[in-house]
Order: sequence, then C-alpha cells, then structure tokens
Amino acid sequence: MTDQPARRASSAPASSPHPLLDRVDWEAAGREAADLLSAYVQIDSSHPRGRTVETADFLEEILRREGLETRRYVTPDPEKVNLASWLRAERPVGKAIALSSHMDVVQAVASDWTFDPFSGEIADGYVYGRGTLDMKGMGIMELLSVLLLKRLGVELSRDVLLLHTSDEETGSTLGAKLLVDEHYDDLDPAFVLDEGGSGMRGFFSQGDVFAVSVGEKRIIWMKMIARAEPGHGSMPWVESATHRLILAADRILAQLPEEHAAGAVAEMIARLGGEQAREEIRSYRATRPLLRDTISLTMMQAGYKINIIPEQAELSLDCRLLPDTDEREFIARLERIVDDPGITFEVVWPNAPAATAPWDAASPFTAIEQACRAHVPASVVTPSLFVAGTDGRFFRQRGVPSYGLVPCIFTAEDLKGYHGIDERLSIENLTLGTKIILDLTARLATA
Repeated sequence: MTDQPARRASSAPASSPHPLLDRVDWEAAGREAADLLSAYVQIDSSHPRGRTVETADFLEEILRREGLETRRYVTPDPEKVNLASWLRAERPVGKAIALSSHMDVVQAVASDWTFDPFSGEIADGYVYGRGTLDMKGMGIMELLSVLLLKRLGVELSRDVLLLHTSDEETGSTLGAKLLVDEHYDDLDPAFVLDEGGSGMRGFFSQGDVFAVSVGEKRIIWMKMIARAEPGHGSMPWVESATHRLILAADRILAQLPEEHAAGAVAEMIARLGGEQAREEIRSYRATRPLLRDTISLTMMQAGYKINIIPEQAELSLDCRLLPDTDEREFIARLERIVDDPGITFEVVWPNAPAATAPWDAASPFTAIEQACRAHVPASVVTPSLFVAGTDGRFFRQRGVPSYGLVPCIFTAEDLKGYHGIDERLSIENLTLGTKIILDLTARLATA
C-alpha cells in the first residue's frame, strides 16, 4: 500500500445518508446506546489486571440474544479473552468487513475524579466513566450498528465481523496480535475500522475535520543506560552514572528531530489549506507530533540508598517515528548526540515496519468520506497518521486496509478525557458515531 497523490477536499462533495438510516428511530437508538455504554463502563477492565472475561460475557450475551454467531479466543492469561462475532451474508460476494474495538481500559485513580470512574452515570447529556472515549464508546457504536442491521433484516453482500480484543493498552500482545498471528484464517477481513483518528472541532480554520488514520507512527521503546564507578554521596563527581545520564538527556532534548510532513500528513496539509494548516497542526499538543519524530523521557531508575552514588542509572525513552524515518539511523543519531562511551542504548520494544492503508478514489477511504460528510456535510475528511498505537497496525501489516476513526466531533476539551481524568462521551456524539458507522457498513456490506 503506497501513498497517493494529494486531492483537495473540494473535489469530494457531500453525499446523502444511506437510505437504510431512514428506517431507524434515532431517538430510541441514542437511548439504547447510552444504556449499553453505561453498563459496559461499569465492568472494570482496567489495567494493571486488564481483565476482559466479564466484558466478553456482557457482549456475548447481547450478541447471542440477537442471533449472532460468536466465538471466544482464549489467551495464555486466563483473565484475558478475545471475542469475535459475525453477522453473516446469505450469499457473500467478498470478504468480511471488520469493526474492531478493545475491551481493556487504562487505570483510573478514583480519588482524582469528581465521580466514580466506573459508575457509568448518565447525566446532562453524557455518559461518564473510564473507557467512554477509549474505547468502549466506539465498541457500542459498532455493536449497535450491527444489531440494527440484524433487526432490520438487511440483505448483506458480505459478512460483518465484530472484534472485541484484550490487551490493547499494553501493546496488544494477547489481543489483536495474537488473533492475527494465530487465528487469521478465521477472520481474513477485506477492511477494518478501528480507533485512531476522530472528528475535530475548533482546531482548523477549514471547520470540522475528520482525520482518518491510514497509518501510525512506529513505536520504539528504549532504555538509555549509564554506567560508572559508584561512590559516597558526599563526594560527587561529574562523570557519575546519574550525572552522565542527566547530561545526556539534556543534550537529546536540545537537539530534537527536525519537523517534516510525511505521506498522509502531507496530504492532510494539502486538503486543509497548505501552510496555514501546518501552522494549525503545530499549535496543538494533540496534533503537533504529526510533524516530527518524538522522544518522551518517561521513567528513571537509579540508586538504592540516598548517600550512595550508584554504579548504574537508566532512563526510558518512548520514541514515536514517522513512517519514512529509518529506525537504525534514528538510534545512531541519538548515540552521536550523547557522545558518551559510558552510555548505551537498549531497544526493549521495536515495533514492526510501518504500513499505510490507501486513500485513493478506489479504496474504502471513499466510503468513509461519504459516510462522514453525509452526516456532517460541511466537514473536511482527510487521511492522517495516528501518533500512538492501535490494533489496526497488525492488519495493515497483513496488507488489509485498516482505518482509524472514532466518528464523533470532539473539541480540545473533549480530547482531554483520553487516558485523562473525568472521561465522558456525549450521547449526541454516541448517536452521531453510530449513524456514521451504520452508514459506512451499509455502503460496504449491503447489496
């Protein structure tokens, strides 16, 4: 899958909603979605345990009650399972389309929140709780879309596959990676919709923008390790392990990678108006990483007694690389910047090679664009990159077009809830997301 030539947003006129959506009572669907999400959030699947047995029980009961075929995939950890379900076409003419979400959520410290993070409270037009944004909310949008297809008796031209995975928040080892590595023949989709991008309001002068992830920055986790002679804390010296490590970190932060637009980001800038869009991307913490390789200093470890200068000190680096960055040259550059024989770099988690889904007119991206603009007509839909990692990358590496989009319209304030405090999702966005996913599914999988 390769990059495509730029296409300006004006060449893609808004389309009408798929006729199927006229058959849905959307007020009732919004209430059902909120109730389902509330119940789902109340099941604590947070890390460090990341237990997904109860979430799978909850979802599987609903799916079986509605007549869908389900299958569980166990993992080496008895607390973590993956769930797949199928709405079958009677005479399929192509491979399934997959709607994917993960069941695990990040930890929430209740004392930091203004409400119980696992309450699932519905109030003031919102569903509150950990996972409403990341990503139980989208899981419910996908679930309800499939249930509506089933209830309406829609004739399908291909199967619709729902995936509910575990372990995404800790690298997907026992989730999507395990499914793709060990059970791919069961799945074998033609297309995957997962998390990643979203609709954004108030970020760009062009108006509402749906940034659809067609790829992701690659994750490189490293340790920078300094070793030197230990000693007494009363006799410091500049070449101690701790001092060398801090000085090395300072040199790295003073020479961060240069800014450049790669692949889908260059296309995004073109669709959003050129240099003005580049400046707008640069202006927000959430979008700024699209323009450069990033290095975050996240964990430090050294010493075992306050009056002993330790012989070793470690600093963890969370690095996210643009698709055109050579991993080996990136690490070699850090070594040249540090320029200290007492410091070594150890890669603890190298990610797989980058892969990008297509966004040309013949690709599924066109259906995504049509579905979004059918419900938010003035919006711009653009390919983009996701600055973190998702389950979608494992399917892209198999050559399956995988797109990341939570199809809601979020403000900068809304986005603070991702891995943040007081996470919440509006019922308005929950309903909008369900409309767009159902519309997209109808375009791709109905006769």
